[in-house]
Amino acid sequence: MSVCPALRRGEGGFVCGYTSKPIDPFSWYCIGNYTECPIFIRYTREEKTRAALPSKPEEAPKPLAEVLPLAPESAEAEFEKAIKPVIDNIVLKYDDLVKKLDNMWKEYEGDVVKIRRQWEVEKMSLLRAQEILNRTIGDYEKMLSGLELKKEFLPPESYENAKRDIEAKLGALRSLLEEVQSKYVALEEGLGAHFKRVLSTSTSAEVISLKLSLSKLDELLKEGKISRETYEKLKKELEELLK
Repeated sequence: MSVCPALRRGEGGFVCGYTSKPIDPFSWYCIGNYTECPIFIRYTREEKTRAALPSKPEEAPKPLAEVLPLAPESAEAEFEKAIKPVIDNIVLKYDDLVKKLDNMWKEYEGDVVKIRRQWEVEKMSLLRAQEILNRTIGDYEKMLSGLELKKEFLPPESYENAKRDIEAKLGALRSLLEEVQSKYVALEEGLGAHFKRVLSTSTSAEVISLKLSLSKLDELLKEGKISRETYEKLKKELEELLK
């Protein structure tokens, strides 16, 4: 004979394990055909339904940082956290800019020295041109003076024509000389300013180069390749750079 598994014996008699209430097993389904008991059927269905539901996963223990309140950061830590990225960005930025300036200065220094050396050679043409213009102007001035001496012996028209021609040529030569001189001075001063700037931070090799240029001038003067006037002019320019 089968007995309902939920039937319990209590102090006052029998109790249904499903309802926890007293029950008479002999007048109910508890003995023999308990599977037909409506209480048994209802509770077993509920148990099957609960068993079919997915079990709730166990929650992992929360980290202490979520359970315990964090201690507030110190004022120093908050300041460092806020200002350090700004400082780092500024330092990195200007480190890079200084390196770029160093590279630009080296390139500038090399260009100035190179151009100055070229100028020392090629400016000789301008100086010779000035010498030639000065001599030619002197020749025409002598011609004009000679014409004045012959004025009494020349027809007025011939005298005026000759004088006008000489004066026109003198005017053109003087204008050309003035133009060459002004351009020469401007170039010399401009390049000299750059070279002095470089010379103040450059190696002594450039100073030695200038001194060699001075000795070269002495040779050119002795060999008659430049006039005393040109020699003095160039010597003064080089000595100005060495000051």
